[in-house]
Amino acid sequence: MDNFYEQLVTTSKTTSYNIVSKSTYVLGLIGLFLASVNMIFAILLIALAVACYFYKSKLYVEYEYQFTNGEVDIEKILEMKKRKKVTTFNIKEVGLLALSDSDVVKDFSGKPTSIVKCYPTNTKGPIYVAMVTEGKDKMQLLFMPDEKFINLCFKYNPRAVKK
Repeated sequence: MDNFYEQLVTTSKTTSYNIVSKSTYVLGLIGLFLASVNMIFAILLIALAVACYFYKSKLYVEYEYQFTNGEVDIEKILEMKKRKKVTTFNIKEVGLLALSDSDVVKDFSGKPTSIVKCYPTNTKGPIYVAMVTEGKDKMQLLFMPDEKFINLCFKYNPRAVKK
């Protein structure tokens, strides 16, 4: 039987996102109006508007976790438009999957030095750590799976998953 589960960890538009988003339009319009008066200042304002446009996509990031027969895919979604693959690993390659503040994580020997954070900063909930210690990607993966996702992981690797 195939096991497939998808979980979307959403975020909300923060104050900083709203400020940068509105600044994009304000700086662009002021730059266009000043183009006839002072070209250097206008180009500077338009360049700042373009920088704000690209920066705001980094302020609104959601994550999607996919579990398919023991294979875990994590993608980040920028502004609900563009997807980027963060990582893929097999749950059998995980040495430990537990809550990030648990004693098991603190006592884990041979922690990978690479830490990958895969959850929005303004969401609340339990944060789990997956110690991916085998294969080419050795990392500590911080993410926010729900109960069903944890249960599927436990089904495929019961010795590593600590509920």
